[in-house]
Amino acid sequence: MNYQPEEELKRRLQELEADMNSFSSKSNENGAQQQPKEFKFAKFNSLLERSKTWFQGLSGVKKLVATGVVILLALWVLQTVFKLVTSVISLALLSGLVYLGYKFFISNSFQRKQ
Repeated sequence: MNYQPEEELKRRLQELEADMNSFSSKSNENGAQQQPKEFKFAKFNSLLERSKTWFQGLSGVKKLVATGVVILLALWVLQTVFKLVTSVISLALLSGLVYLGYKFFISNSFQRKQ
């Protein structure tokens, strides 16, 4: 009784393997024609074109609102990047000051005791 389901499972496994092999051979053919960076650029370019088409389909007032939202988002991202850069610079300066304080105050006092 178990022989028939096992046979069925083997057949399904072989079908799945055949599907995977055919899929990988198709992707290899496409991969040889198009580099990964080009594929990402093509996706971005497609997204940009769809966004342009969507924007051109808007009415005048909706275009102003969409432009305002995009400007606000761009300013928010720019502000976040500046805050991140400022934090990294502050952390670098603070670590430098802590190192100098350690070198001058703690190392010198330790050497004097010896």
